Amino acid sequence: MAVVTIYRLAEQCLSLIEGGDPASGSSVSYNEIKIACGNVINQLLKTEYFGVNAKMGETIPNGTVLGLYENIDVVSYNGKSKATLPVKPMKLPRNMGIWAIYPKYDALGSYELDKEFIPLQMGQGGLIKSQPLVNDLMGQVGYENFGMDIIFTKDLNAINPYVKLAMRLAIMDISLYSDYEPLPILPEQEWQVITEVYKMYSSQPIPDKLVDPTLDESKGIPTIQQKSSQ
Repeated sequence: MAVVTIYRLAEQCLSLIEGGDPASGSSVSYNEIKIACGNVINQLLKTEYFGVNAKMGETIPNGTVLGLYENIDVVSYNGKSKATLPVKPMKLPRNMGIWAIYPKYDALGSYELDKEFIPLQMGQGGLIKSQPLVNDLMGQVGYENFGMDIIFTKDLNAINPYVKLAMRLAIMDISLYSDYEPLPILPEQEWQVITEVYKMYSSQPIPDKLVDPTLDESKGIPTIQQKSSQ
């Protein structure tokens, strides 16, 4: 699968807008398309700025935002359940790159933001199991992060086989990604970005591929200079 970068998105958008290879006299610039792609991505991910600074020397890098990823599947796993992170979040202190995970048990309902799962550090799940007073997390569901996997303390599919998850993950502001850095978007969102940007600029007139300076580039109408010479 090809890596999605801002250059790849802008290139495809320009090709669609220009009806082929981008014209040298195009009224739409590459940088303008990059900005439009970033705006659409922020809208798709419902991003918001992450401005938390801890008091113990833990700081959050400037330009960090929280992206919301929805409709994430859950599978049963060794008597528990497991989900896969949709993208790799930023590596932050105390694993705060995975900011929050919410369930949706009703296919027609909304995500239950007041039933956020409890984050555990790696190894804490086994420690809690040995403590009779808290081994069930007071009836709540916790999770540990192992690479790209999220392992829950309970089998969510046993609660509801149609459960879906929403995750808020810390990523960099899209405008801070270079042309060739992989973007934190899902594969299916690539075409959504291209489609939305194309809609913005599809009404722009396509310039004729003309090099004669005496002709109007958009319509080919003779200029005053050309008329006088005829």
